[in-house]
Amino acid sequence: MAQWGELHRTAKSLESRLETKIQRYASLAQKISADFLCDEENPLLENKEEQELSSDIENDLNELSNCIDGMRHCNQLTSSSLAHHQDMLIKRYQEIHFDYSAEFKATLTAVNRKRESMELFQSSKKLHAEQHDSSVAKLLRERSSIAASLKSVNDIISEAFDTRSSLASQRSSLSGASGNLSGLSAKVPTFDSLIDGIQRKKYRESLIIGLVVALILCFSVWW
Repeated sequence: MAQWGELHRTAKSLESRLETKIQRYASLAQKISADFLCDEENPLLENKEEQELSSDIENDLNELSNCIDGMRHCNQLTSSSLAHHQDMLIKRYQEIHFDYSAEFKATLTAVNRKRESMELFQSSKKLHAEQHDSSVAKLLRERSSIAASLKSVNDIISEAFDTRSSLASQRSSLSGASGNLSGLSAKVPTFDSLIDGIQRKKYRESLIIGLVVALILCFSVWW
């Protein structure tokens, strides 16, 4: 009888604890759902309070189940006058255990679904970030390639301008040389006239000298 009384007190204590903890767990599950919708830091995946409370509830449910088994065993050893009353208490605690277990499992299932949804959300977000990073890297590579191509084009244009400047300089030099040749060509007729005048003068001088010599010879013969 003393063992029954101890088991009964334990069952009442567990009933009270489970009622408080399961209500608290349901409130925590609602808070977790709200955090899932608005908190990007993701408290759902690393909520120690939820995990510890869940573990405590499971331990209390197991302890209540063991307590009910002990009460059933004591009932089998009890006289028939008390057996009916004890049967009623055992059925009551079995119903309490069933109700609390069902409520806890439903809440736990909802929390796990929220956790799985958050994990999928985080995976999708991470995949999107990786794809975004890959797209950015691709754009950067294309930008670098375009910049290199533009640099090559600028180098070619610069070389073309240098070549054009060099050709213009050569053209200027050739134009100057052509001008000098044209000047020399213009002076050539003057040189020819000068040479012709010198030759005519020498011819006259030779003619005069010849005439003088002839006169002297004629005079000498005559004399």
